[in-house]
Amino acid sequence: MALSRLIVNADDFGYSEAVNRAILCGFESSLLTSTSLMANMPGFDHAVGLIRQHPFLQHNVGLHLNLTEGYPLSRSLPACPIFCGKGGRLIYDRERSLFRLGRRERVAVYEEMETQLQRVLAAGIRPTHLDSHHHTHTEWAIAPLVCRLARANGIGRVRLTRNMGVVTSRSKRWYKKVFNYWFLGRRSGLDNTDYFGDIGDMNYFLNERKGKNEGKDPVLESLFFEIMVHPLFDERGGLVDFDGKDLRRGLLPILQRSKNFAFTPIDL
Repeated sequence: MALSRLIVNADDFGYSEAVNRAILCGFESSLLTSTSLMANMPGFDHAVGLIRQHPFLQHNVGLHLNLTEGYPLSRSLPACPIFCGKGGRLIYDRERSLFRLGRRERVAVYEEMETQLQRVLAAGIRPTHLDSHHHTHTEWAIAPLVCRLARANGIGRVRLTRNMGVVTSRSKRWYKKVFNYWFLGRRSGLDNTDYFGDIGDMNYFLNERKGKNEGKDPVLESLFFEIMVHPLFDERGGLVDFDGKDLRRGLLPILQRSKNFAFTPIDL
């Protein structure tokens, strides 16, 4: 079973210089097709420097909206206790789902996301997509603000909520289905993928399809996938994902099934 369209995106570019170097290594090893940049974290300037030095990064960078870690860039959000503590640090941990925000919170969240986007644009980077740290954009109250930001700035893709892998809760399964259809489906006007998850989710999905279909799977070949990874270096200098597993070993069996990527990685 071949995959026609596949994105492998590295989250957290700009988190730190160490993370930035691991992501660059992932590109140079032909394991990644894109990355998502954090505008409010300590490694931002270092990441921007790498983008300017390496042409293969320049048109494959999205914005990793961050409402959960570090400090906000805008003035309004620190006044919202849902998102910021007394010292102004971002504290929202998603333990409380956000189905509704007051007008003040909506304005502040949009201002913060727009300020993060403007910092990226000011660095000469036009994001190809939007996603978020700890998937905050998949909160019901935040999703319409993210979609509005994308449309206002000509950004054509917003990451789905995870819809591959094992979902034990029926309520979560329905939430994900309704969320993706309502905010990010074809009616949204965005050019989104059909499926999103991590390496384990993708392998689960492929094994499920293999059990149902022998040989060619024309439906699978027509689908558009995104795999999320978080490259890091382990203590021995090996490139691993967030779970400590070898990144190349995890991705190569999937990449070898792909007819083509959303862009062609170097030296594949």
